[in-house]
Amino acid sequence: MKIEILVSAKEALNKDFKGKNVVVIDVLRATTVMITALKNGAEKIYPFKEIKEAIEKKEELKDGLLAGERKGLKIEGFDFGNSPLEFTEKKIKGKVICMTTSNGTRAIENSQSGDNIYIASYINVSSVVEKVLKNEKDLIIVCAGTEDEFSLDDSLCAGIIANKILEKRSVLMDDFTISLQNLAKYSKNIKEVLKDSKHYSYLKKIGYESDLDYCLTLDCCDIVPEYKNKEIKGEY
Repeated sequence: MKIEILVSAKEALNKDFKGKNVVVIDVLRATTVMITALKNGAEKIYPFKEIKEAIEKKEELKDGLLAGERKGLKIEGFDFGNSPLEFTEKKIKGKVICMTTSNGTRAIENSQSGDNIYIASYINVSSVVEKVLKNEKDLIIVCAGTEDEFSLDDSLCAGIIANKILEKRSVLMDDFTISLQNLAKYSKNIKEVLKDSKHYSYLKKIGYESDLDYCLTLDCCDIVPEYKNKEIKGEY
C-alpha cells in the first residue's frame, strides 16, 4: 500500500484519485460535524462548495436543514453553523442536512473520483484505519487545510492515520507523508501540539473552545461516514 497526504482542498482539485481509497479530513470542524451528525441519527448529508447550492438543495427537499460557515461563523439564515456540539440527536435525528463550509466540503467535492471516499477526524481515526485496511488499495489522505494552505490540525490527524496503518502493514510513503507520520508518532498531546496553530487559535478567539476540546478527542466515535453519489451516509 502507498500512502500520500495532500495539504489542502486546492491540491486535490486536479489529482487523479481513480483506483484509490480517499480519506478527507477537516478536523476544525466540518468532518467532525459530519461524523457527529450521522452518529446522532441524521439520515444523510449533502456537501456543497457554494452557499447557493446548499440553499437550492434544501428548497428541493422541503424539510432539509441548512448547516455551514464562512470564516468559522454561522451563515445568516442557516439552521446550524459548524459547531459539532449543535448537532444533537434531538435536533437532527432522521433529518437530511445540506452543508457548505469554507474548506471541508470543497475538499470532498474535489476528491470525488476516488473509489471509496471516507470522512475522518480525530474522533474516529481508529475506525477509519480499520476501514482502509480492509483492502489493498493505495490511499490518498486529503487535508482540507485553511484557505488553501497547510493546516497543522488536519495534517497531524493525517499523520496519525498513516502511523496507525504503518503499525499494522508495510507501506510506501513520500518524505512529506513520513514527516507527518513521525510527527504523529512522537506527539503525545494533540492539544499541546496545536495550541499555537493558526486555525486553532482563531476558533478559540471567536469563542469555540468547547468545540476544540471535542474535536481533538481521539476515537470517541466508531462511525465512518462515506461519500457516494453526492451524499454522505454513515452506512452504505
